[in-house]
Amino acid sequence: MNKHFFCMILIGVLALSMGTFVSCSDDDNEKLDLRLTVVEGMIREITEQLENIPAGSTITSATQSNGIWTLVLSSGQTLTINPSAAGGGTSLEVVEKEHSIVITINDKEYELPLGTGFRSLIYVPEFVDGEVHAGSNGRVNVKFLVKPALTETLLVDAGFSIGAAQELQTRVARNYFSVDGVVMFDGEYINVPIRVLDANAAGKTYAVILQMNLDGTVYLSNAFNLVVSRDFTGTPEDIVPAKLIEAVGDYTELENGFSTATLPEPTVDVLGTFNFKNLFTELPEGTVRFELGPKELQNNNVSRDDRYEVFRNALSADGTWELKARPGTNGDAPNNEQTSGILINVVVDDVIKHKIYWKIVDPVAAIPQEVFKGAFSENPHIEYPENVVWEKGAHVYELSKEFTTGDFNPMHDGGKFIENFQNYEVLLGSDYLIYNDGETLLLGELGEKLAKHSRGLYWSNRQSSIAASQRRNLDIPAEEKGNGEIIAGYDGISTTEMWETFGFRVSDTAIEMSEKYAGNALRVGIGLRYEYAYGERNIGVSGSLVFLWFNRRVSPEGVIDPAPR
Repeated sequence: MNKHFFCMILIGVLALSMGTFVSCSDDDNEKLDLRLTVVEGMIREITEQLENIPAGSTITSATQSNGIWTLVLSSGQTLTINPSAAGGGTSLEVVEKEHSIVITINDKEYELPLGTGFRSLIYVPEFVDGEVHAGSNGRVNVKFLVKPALTETLLVDAGFSIGAAQELQTRVARNYFSVDGVVMFDGEYINVPIRVLDANAAGKTYAVILQMNLDGTVYLSNAFNLVVSRDFTGTPEDIVPAKLIEAVGDYTELENGFSTATLPEPTVDVLGTFNFKNLFTELPEGTVRFELGPKELQNNNVSRDDRYEVFRNALSADGTWELKARPGTNGDAPNNEQTSGILINVVVDDVIKHKIYWKIVDPVAAIPQEVFKGAFSENPHIEYPENVVWEKGAHVYELSKEFTTGDFNPMHDGGKFIENFQNYEVLLGSDYLIYNDGETLLLGELGEKLAKHSRGLYWSNRQSSIAASQRRNLDIPAEEKGNGEIIAGYDGISTTEMWETFGFRVSDTAIEMSEKYAGNALRVGIGLRYEYAYGERNIGVSGSLVFLWFNRRVSPEGVIDPAPR
């Protein structure tokens, strides 16, 4: 069935009555002529665009806002069509079919096929006011039309969430709503169960956009108005003590129905997959679901930045837990005024029965900084011998390998830095977190596990400078063969200037030179850190591990030093 989303035909009509005829003023006629001229120009422009679309073009995106269609084509063109602007004897119509969109101008049809993977997600109003009303329980089913239609298999594979939500004329409120329940077919439509999460939404109206994720592509619906009942007070509570397994040994009840407990490892694998149901010896009878507690009830380390969404996405309603991104915290509170742990509610038949702050043990945080410091001293300087010249152009200098096997001379700390790097290790119990295997510095099995969704060992720029190029490799007087020293104004340049002007940068694993590198003498200050799922630790002293000189005593031919500034 074809569905007309917007059709407006305006035809000029001259109406004559048998009574007195009143003529229009010259000004009115001029305004009418002007409007007709604008409409004719708009229709002519759309017609020209449609007739000049390259053969084989398809629609890759189609959106509608306030009756205005925006079509993006595979050819790169964008068409903006406003059917309501027609008039003066012209007609303009946009119709979406199962596999195409048809634009009709004065009875002439232009049919544009939908591209591969294209889908539209259109809110279907069920009442004349076009609004959706959530009841006092904060729940409502919202109807959408998906074109091309989903199969049962595709519907199972599709993920639905709230793409955007904003209280009208005020603020963004996406976290106030969620898709909660099974999305089901209703004839040619789908019914999406939407739930209000926050009692602050009561009595307010929100513009909401549904998001559908399918086969790696995100589809957004048009906006619809969702009115939350004034009687909505949030999810009701009937708190009962939690019956937990023996491995959870520190369950403690707090005020206002909250409680706290520590996830027992290795009984559960927090960085792997487990189910919260298995932590209970008995759950209250009824339909049970697990949900992340409201953002405002989490401590700041859980609620800040994108961390809340990471934890929300890790928890399924059936209790399954699997981190799909790095949280950057184990959920410990930043101060004693807040509660450590991640608040997870157990909801039974739409009534909250348990509100537990689950604490995650961070074993790396307990390791003293002296262990990560190792035997390194503060800010050692090393350089290559005079016969090693870094030529102009692109290079990749793998830091962990070079510091393990490279030839450095002089080393201004008597060779201690290289010796310490070659022997560096961090143990957690009897397991290696970090160690050197004689070829490079790397993570042990436990270090890799704890670095899930993280960079692990990574290098960073601390302070890099440009030095005067030297001439020890040239036939010049001895007094001109001094060591390279930092050029005034170039002691600690920005990372942007490092890369865009001088052609070098520090990546996670290496110092990289691009074709812009002109052989300049460099002093590169670098730091090494261990990033893991819950945090980061500095290696060495104060986050700055070593200063490495390039071309300090010799340099390629033709190096041009920047003028002091």
